[in-house]
Amino acid sequence: LLDAPCTGLGVYSRDPSIKGARTVADVRKLAHLQKELLLSAIDAVDDKKAGIVVYSTCSVSIEENEDVVQYALDKRNVRLVDADGLEFARPGFARCGMRRYHPTMTKTRRFYPHVHNMDGFFVAKIQKLSPRNKKRKHKTSEGG
Repeated sequence: LLDAPCTGLGVYSRDPSIKGARTVADVRKLAHLQKELLLSAIDAVDDKKAGIVVYSTCSVSIEENEDVVQYALDKRNVRLVDADGLEFARPGFARCGMRRYHPTMTKTRRFYPHVHNMDGFFVAKIQKLSPRNKKRKHKTSEGG
């Protein structure tokens, strides 16, 4: 379980002081840390024994949630699996504005204070498929 340090934007209904205390720079800084922590957690699990990492934040920010999980999907040989028992929550975003995520991002779960009468948070269940990292895609000047 990676209960990642986050902005806490999901708990501002309980603690309104959070809303004005967080900046865009805070979100970016924490998202960078979350990406590093998630890759480390994935690298630490044994792919031969289920190899499951549960990633969670108490934030409703896509920068701290879907963006971080997409980063892991792009960098490691992993897949999202159903978050069993959390079907009552809302699915994660497969797209948001101009952002497009892997279609299986809908297997992640979002909880909202105004919908679920609880703190807002995000949960993703990630399965490691092999110890190999994905190779980086290199763009050429021809756009390929």
